[in-house]
Amino acid sequence: MKQTTLKKNILVSAVVLTTAILSSCNKDEIPPVPQLTPTSSFSMDYSDFQQNKSANLLIGNWIYSVVNVSVFSTIASVNTTIPAIAFSESFNHTPTYIGDMTWQWSYDFNAITTTYSARLNGTVESKKVKWQMYIDKTGTNGFTNFLWFDGTTTDSTAATWTVYTNPDSPSPVLDIEWSSNANHTETSLKYTDENSGSENVGSTIEFGKSPDNELDCYYTIYFTSTETAINIEWNSEQKNGRVKSPKYYKDETWHCWNENLFDDWCD
Repeated sequence: MKQTTLKKNILVSAVVLTTAILSSCNKDEIPPVPQLTPTSSFSMDYSDFQQNKSANLLIGNWIYSVVNVSVFSTIASVNTTIPAIAFSESFNHTPTYIGDMTWQWSYDFNAITTTYSARLNGTVESKKVKWQMYIDKTGTNGFTNFLWFDGTTTDSTAATWTVYTNPDSPSPVLDIEWSSNANHTETSLKYTDENSGSENVGSTIEFGKSPDNELDCYYTIYFTSTETAINIEWNSEQKNGRVKSPKYYKDETWHCWNENLFDDWCD
């Protein structure tokens, strides 16, 4: 009886020891370098809606679209310019494994005539990667270890990011959601204004691309302050498009512009 008990104890000890060894090996295992999502997963494209024509009644539909897109492009440029440059610069550097399933990209970059230091950490967690972008600035109004944004990516086809205001008051200012097909031909990128001090808090803009559609790009905008919903669709090559805004136009129909951006009848 004692021998049987002894054998069981030895067996249990062996199992425990084997489990501990395997667990230790798993902890020491270095994960593959996490894949960075494209810069378009963070930065929205406003290039087709820059106001390069004088406002007049003949291009009223396009100008109305430009004005509303510009509200969000201003919010984004104020809050994402430096972190967007930092993120873009990471593609030019090779990461180092720093333990705890984490790879780190470490580098200096220049933005708005100032030099910053960045540390982008990518921590592998099952099928997801958690990201943290820490930025330092030396000199006037300097700071260290400011978590300017963090987020999660999935299989290089989905990402969520949160951008924070500033080192003195690091509260969320912008939420970003991105999704894409495998070859990144169809994408959507959505911004949500999280600035609690803004009249537009909770407002959203979504930009998307669908190459198979004649009007292959779109914005969907909603302003909480005025409860205004705006849909914009256009052809990225020909530049013709249309806009729908029931509150502004007092109807539920599309209002179009042609390749020269002049107002036009909708087909």
